[in-house]
Amino acid sequence: MADLPLGDRIQLGHALVEWLTAEAGIDLLHIKGYAAEPGLYPAGRASTDVDVLVRPAHAARLAETLVAHGWEVTTTFRSGSVFHHAMTLWSEHWGHVDVHRSFPGIGIAPEVFFERLWDRRREWVIAAWPCRVPALDDQALLIVLHAARDPLRGSADVQSVREAVGSEKWEELEGVARTLGAGVSWAAATGQLDEWRGHPERGVWEVISRGGSRVELFRARWRASRGSAERWELLRSLLSVNRDHLRMKLLREPRTYDYAQELRSKAADVVRSVLGRRRSG
Repeated sequence: MADLPLGDRIQLGHALVEWLTAEAGIDLLHIKGYAAEPGLYPAGRASTDVDVLVRPAHAARLAETLVAHGWEVTTTFRSGSVFHHAMTLWSEHWGHVDVHRSFPGIGIAPEVFFERLWDRRREWVIAAWPCRVPALDDQALLIVLHAARDPLRGSADVQSVREAVGSEKWEELEGVARTLGAGVSWAAATGQLDEWRGHPERGVWEVISRGGSRVELFRARWRASRGSAERWELLRSLLSVNRDHLRMKLLREPRTYDYAQELRSKAADVVRSVLGRRRSG
């Protein structure tokens, strides 16, 4: 295969994923990046992967379809993030695909949210192929909510969307976010978290939106957790090593020694975070 520029490969990846999933009867929407209308992102913003939001009931079938056509799983839904919302697959030809079965920050059920977007979907041509994408307003909303998880580029993305849609539509989008249970994540993206003092998830989004240590995020998630099951899962995650992330870090399969080293590193990071917090206090 010819050595194509990354942008061309990603756009062709969008088209291929669309063709494969349409043939398989899988419902998905291409989101962010090259699936977004011009003007929603700042000029010069480039995409490095294919992002899709799949109907939750079709997530396993989508992964099976991609693996059958040459992609390899690099992170699972369980190991991909603290939200367990996405898995990542890699192809040496087409690059990464991030498969979202839910969208962090949305408070309603993933199935209900997907159906809302699906009912309003439209087509957008990527690499000369019609791809299913969210409606313009929904694209703008997703970009803003994603910005809450991107401390480096988030503020620029939010500003770009705000300028693109105008003040009246911006206020409408904020209202939609609240009806979807995404008020606090919208606030995190737009610098309004002070208005959400007392909300159980405020601390989580404060750490995520500005960046923070493992201990800070753990404490925020502990305060936001509901019930013993969630807290047990938090403890388990604190005392375990993420195999998928370690494999990507090492660029090979981890060995027993690697796990031990990672645990020591994780423990040292926690200790440094705790000591730093005490000194600053």
